[in-house]
Amino acid sequence: MTDPTTDTGLNAALDRDPELTEQVAWACRILASQGYEDLTLGHVSVLTPDGVMYIKRKGVALSEVTPGDVLVFPVEADLAKAPTDMHLEAVLHTEVYKRRPDVRCVIHGHPLYATAFGATDARLETLTHDALLFTDRIAAYEGVPDLITGDAQGKEVAEALGAGTVVLLRNHGVLVAERDTAWAVLTAVLLEKAAQLQSVASTFGQLRPIPDDLVESIHGRKYQAGFPDEYWDAWIRALRRAGQDRGMPSGGTA
Repeated sequence: MTDPTTDTGLNAALDRDPELTEQVAWACRILASQGYEDLTLGHVSVLTPDGVMYIKRKGVALSEVTPGDVLVFPVEADLAKAPTDMHLEAVLHTEVYKRRPDVRCVIHGHPLYATAFGATDARLETLTHDALLFTDRIAAYEGVPDLITGDAQGKEVAEALGAGTVVLLRNHGVLVAERDTAWAVLTAVLLEKAAQLQSVASTFGQLRPIPDDLVESIHGRKYQAGFPDEYWDAWIRALRRAGQDRGMPSGGTA
């Protein structure tokens, strides 16, 4: 077998799971349709149980990612030897995976409202069911608002994330880390929706959050285990109806 960390041998050396490359591509397209499109920036990765990362390559917009635009790279390998089309901030993914064995999908992007929210000292209030997902689960990275390209920076972000699911990168963007792809995409989408709604609500008057004594019970009913897969399938059907599935395998929603 060739060295999986070399430019030419990476994708050839590791077996590529078609289901996972398609999963990453659909995740990118869903996020693009939900406010995460930003030129060719932003990336999604999925981790296999044996430590292999599937990640969107740089140079393509989220809305145009196909399974062929997904790179395969071992998390423990040296990113300095990664393919030339690996995103500069891939260390955001690898360092989270190294620190959090429960995480199987990482998303980084620059959605308008959540990024603006992260550039303030505001607190995300539980104004709607969307915001209930983030009770005690949002952290902030207070480091330099630069590209996160070095191992030390990546470790700092992973440490700031802690045991949560979202870390706001001050003046930069957001990072979401979740148990699987459907949960990660849902979390990323609802983060943007919650930030947007709070922005709108604040223009009308005094904010009125959901009472604390109702938060837990509503959360349990709203975010049941199978719901993210149901929403995932619905998003893909919507993309297909809108003709935004060019380059994707036909049929099914996996």
